[in-house]
Amino acid sequence: MQRVFFGIPLDQAAQQKINELLKPLRGPLKTVRWVDSQNWHMTLAFLGNRPEEVVESLTRSMEKAYQQESGFRTGPLSLSRFPNSSGNIIALVLKADSHLIHLYKVTQALLAANGFEISRTQFRPHITLGRLRKNSRLENDLHQQTNINLQVGKVTFYQSTLTPSGSIYLALKEIKLKTQE
Repeated sequence: MQRVFFGIPLDQAAQQKINELLKPLRGPLKTVRWVDSQNWHMTLAFLGNRPEEVVESLTRSMEKAYQQESGFRTGPLSLSRFPNSSGNIIALVLKADSHLIHLYKVTQALLAANGFEISRTQFRPHITLGRLRKNSRLENDLHQQTNINLQVGKVTFYQSTLTPSGSIYLALKEIKLKTQE
């Protein structure tokens, strides 16, 4: 069994801007367990633990599913608590624009073609940056608009391994989206 998900990795420019945004917060917000920047991504579909044959089938199906899709720019991202102002996750949240919704639907179709039930939950694109430690509080809802945009150029199928210090992600397959002309 492998714990897997589809996600959008962050481009280097966005990673740098996010690191700059977080610099003044990391010290004062000691109640937050920050996610390592190499693990930042936007999840398109979390699948949980799946048998090896299902993982292999999804990996093989990715090329066909995403081959005609084009990259795009989306944003801006806003820093806030997630899923609401009292949530335990510190995240960059995006408005689900038409490009993101389309990529989400392509992912749902890929899953349906592999025997998964289509998700009925609303797509709420976000990038988890940190989590409040157990039994800790944060007085601030952190809502802050940023000028950070995200260049979406690939979709990655990840394996996630849980460890005491956080998750470790391994890219099982990555599909580059077509470059916009």
